[in-house]
Amino acid sequence: MGNYKDLEFEFIERSLALISQYEGIATGFDFKEQYNYTLLINCLLGLIVMPKERIISYIPQERLTQEFKKGIGLENSKVNGDIKNLKELIIALRHSIAHFDIKVESHNKKFLIDEIVFMDNSNSRDYEIVRFKANELLPFINYYSGWLMDNLKKYRRNS
Repeated sequence: MGNYKDLEFEFIERSLALISQYEGIATGFDFKEQYNYTLLINCLLGLIVMPKERIISYIPQERLTQEFKKGIGLENSKVNGDIKNLKELIIALRHSIAHFDIKVESHNKKFLIDEIVFMDNSNSRDYEIVRFKANELLPFINYYSGWLMDNLKKYRRNS
């Protein structure tokens, strides 16, 4: 693929495509060599960090009600109660990703990933931002990124 015409939009689009392409070939690898969560966490640079830094005004500010969280795929994940809207969640996630304050937890004997926890360990505090159930992180990222891309298409003036 060539150069970017619209870096922010296309970086999000290409990050999502990269995840999708990998999902299409991952089953061709031995289970121990499938790194879907590693790829997803790497892609959060383009899906969370860059948008917060470059296009923050396009990030939706929808309130994080139980109904809304369920609608965006966060049925069993736990978002810190101090975080009131989607934009606040994305900003907090950005800090966690940028400082790699991320924990991966397993609750089974096979040591499979059950939860991905994003923390804020700044100022010597151990603050949990969100505890994603492993199967809910990608649907959330897809939903949020799609909404962000729609906002860019709808409200951004092309230069």
